[in-house]
Amino acid sequence: MQTRRTMLAGFAVSALAVSARAETPALYWPVITNHPDWNVISAQPSCVRLRCFGASRPVSRLENPSRHHVGVDLFAHAGDAVIAIEDGVAAGFYPFLRARTGEMSYALLIAHAGYVANYGEVRAPARVSVGDAVTAGQRIAIVSDTAQLHFETYAPGVARNRSWPHGAPQPAGVIDPTPRLRDLAQRGARVLP
Repeated sequence: MQTRRTMLAGFAVSALAVSARAETPALYWPVITNHPDWNVISAQPSCVRLRCFGASRPVSRLENPSRHHVGVDLFAHAGDAVIAIEDGVAAGFYPFLRARTGEMSYALLIAHAGYVANYGEVRAPARVSVGDAVTAGQRIAIVSDTAQLHFETYAPGVARNRSWPHGAPQPAGVIDPTPRLRDLAQRGARVLP
């Protein structure tokens, strides 16, 4: 197993790079990609390309936004594999966002220990069905034509993603995924393409 030192939103972190045959660690980075910005985690106040939690949406109407971004968008390429960051159970799969190409992307919710993660903007069909157990590092989906993985986290029991209207307080059950992603970038394994 080799260790790579990288810069992440101003923080130096180590990410373990592993082949698909390596021994299974407890945590994984959620997307298998060779995108040069694979480890950029946009965070306030220096939100990179407005991909961070709490950013105004839609981007086309920043002067009059209608909602806040509930997740963090991770750079990837269309067709990249999405993997479970840790063990869990598939809890939901439904239409999420239409890409500029016209392709419909989907939300894939996985109930992990203590939280639910939305691996959003993935293609149908998912590689798992609702109710299936998933293991850390298991391929669960493919990145859609949005060319990013939209990652959200929620309190246990949440079965659908939540919207956060502009001017309203953060909805109950919505958890900022930024700290979890920073932890994954530091302690999780990165599976290389």
